[in-house]
Amino acid sequence: MARTSRTREFVTLAAVAAVLVSAVFIVRAYAAPIRDFIDRHTFWGLFLYLLLNIVDAVVAPGATLPLIPVAVRVWGRVLAALATTAGWTSGSLIAFLLARRWGVPLVRRLTSLSRVQAMRRYIPRDLFWSIVVVRLVMPMDVVSYVLGLFTEITWPKYAAATALGLTPSAFVLAYVGKLPNAYEVITFGVGVMAVAAWLVVARRRQRRSG
Repeated sequence: MARTSRTREFVTLAAVAAVLVSAVFIVRAYAAPIRDFIDRHTFWGLFLYLLLNIVDAVVAPGATLPLIPVAVRVWGRVLAALATTAGWTSGSLIAFLLARRWGVPLVRRLTSLSRVQAMRRYIPRDLFWSIVVVRLVMPMDVVSYVLGLFTEITWPKYAAATALGLTPSAFVLAYVGKLPNAYEVITFGVGVMAVAAWLVVARRRQRRSG
């Protein structure tokens, strides 16, 4: 049973990495028409960008990273970073509220419940600044669900900490998105995250078996 669970977890990580890398190549191939649509339809372009980033934060962390270079070339670094922050923050708040309101049954349908439960032990006492720091490195959906399920932090405090923590990452990614080799950098970053996640899972499994 344990071996089956480990295999399933590794397969899931590989599938997520494959989806993210595929998203990079797809967006790169269609960057010009996507950019033209956003440029010609200001309202709908911004609306769809925000919506996709909200979905990203709720169920598919990282899937919209390839869109950042497109957004930067249309709106510039500052506006693209602000739009990315707004989308990610909104999605994180939705995930938090879903977990707080409907609990485990819904979270199980939206993300890996085992990942959420495994992170429960790492919840610190000083939540506000810990959320700010964690937002720089951890997948948004897991953090949101963990805090919604297992803490008593208020919605306004969580919203402020989330926005504060996500803003620097959005600006760094917007800067990267302006570089000539932006898609190569994003692909490399996805690969590094996938390897890091694989090592974390393998180490956790090794500790359990030992």
